[in-house]
Amino acid sequence: MLQEIKESQSTDWLERAMDRSALRSQLLAHNIANVNTPNYKRLDLKFEDFLNDSTQTALPLRVTNQKHLTQATSVTYAPQIIQEKNTSNRADHNNVDPDYEMVQVSENSLYFQALTTSWKKQMTRVRQAIEGRG
Repeated sequence: MLQEIKESQSTDWLERAMDRSALRSQLLAHNIANVNTPNYKRLDLKFEDFLNDSTQTALPLRVTNQKHLTQATSVTYAPQIIQEKNTSNRADHNNVDPDYEMVQVSENSLYFQALTTSWKKQMTRVRQAIEGRG
């Protein structure tokens, strides 16, 4: 029962989004570490991967007639890492712009902080429900 309360759709979505944000953080750090590596091409997650978090969750369906559709199953979706090969703004064919990467790191950090704040609030609501408060 407790596991069912903790693992609601919203907490599942938040946890998957935090995983994607953590992976993106690793990719951005890898890009910054390779800023002076000749022929290195930057890595990132496909933008669509962030949108898929909200669209891949099965919606609960209530079946009141045998002819109704059955419950859709949740789709497991692995994030796709892309390498930007078409751009190169330096003579050594490296396409990492440190300023751009740092902006992306800051943006991703704020996104992760917002997700963790939401997750903590969700867990507080669960704790209050268990304790009979709220």
